Amino acid sequence: MQIIDKLFPDRVFKFKGPDKSFPRLSDELHNADYRSAEVKGRVRLGKECMYYNDLGVKYYCPYEHIERAFGSYSMCQPDDSPPYYYYRLNLFHGGKQFANLIFDEEEDVKYLLVRIKEINPKTELGAFAPDTAGKGKKK
Repeated sequence: MQIIDKLFPDRVFKFKGPDKSFPRLSDELHNADYRSAEVKGRVRLGKECMYYNDLGVKYYCPYEHIERAFGSYSMCQPDDSPPYYYYRLNLFHGGKQFANLIFDEEEDVKYLLVRIKEINPKTELGAFAPDTAGKGKKK
């Protein structure tokens, strides 16, 4: 449970959908689901939806909307410092990415991928094959 939830237990949260075709929600069902959801980093896995925070905005995403998910990592190395790795959870629908969530721990991303697949077996795991059509050498 986050500090804000402890300070304001009756607060009603407003959630945006993963894209503009989804309505904004602030109903009791989703608020209760959000509060009781399993927390991993900035993601909450509820019974109704997956919830995540991005730039201070709370989003909801029905599990059926996630068609593909995969993890990736990036490295940043400031001058005279050891490299810093951060891990990403990438979520796609209709071939387009709708969420790119950053985590400090690789285990969190791996755990979320397994849980998303358990909750919605139709979700494909793994990155897309690169589209190489029309990208051959010029003759």
